[in-house]
Amino acid sequence: MIPIRTFLALPLPKEIKGYLFTLASQIKNPQDKINWVKRTNLHITLHFLGDTNPEQIEEQARGLEALVGSFPAFDLGLMDTGIFPHANDPKVVWVGAAPYDTTLVSFKKSLNEYLKQHGYPVDYRKFQPHITLGRVKTISRNSKFIHDFLLEEVDDLNFEIQELKWLKSTLTSSGAIYEEIKTFKFNTGGQR
Repeated sequence: MIPIRTFLALPLPKEIKGYLFTLASQIKNPQDKINWVKRTNLHITLHFLGDTNPEQIEEQARGLEALVGSFPAFDLGLMDTGIFPHANDPKVVWVGAAPYDTTLVSFKKSLNEYLKQHGYPVDYRKFQPHITLGRVKTISRNSKFIHDFLLEEVDDLNFEIQELKWLKSTLTSSGAIYEEIKTFKFNTGGQR
């Protein structure tokens, strides 16, 4: 069976996607070459799984469903702008997402353990929840984009995370195409 490229992500509400898309549109500089993420593709990546055996998805999905369902839904809020790895070598421009309690940190730790048991590589660096807005190809020498982007004020918007999505990513010349494989619901305290 040919492996597929997959990742686990927290979906964003339409209003948050719209706000972030507008924010990115206002700061674009036509001199710079940045691959901007499409509005529909905006999300928070929790874990890039990479090559995934399609024959193991159903079995692993049962375990993920149980894990996700054992954690409550939680709130996140938009923070400031940022750049990976840093402003002198910009590769990714993003907006941070701050947890309002410890649920996301606890969940991420449990998720890492689950994935490790199933043979996926785990990154133990401190998790920085963020929404990638664009991937930098080149910044023109005279551009003030990086400076302006880092000074951009982000509205203090909060939103609830109720789901985790398992997505397939297909890379194309016009950007990544995401297809939903599975959706898992966090425990909202009501009927599921």
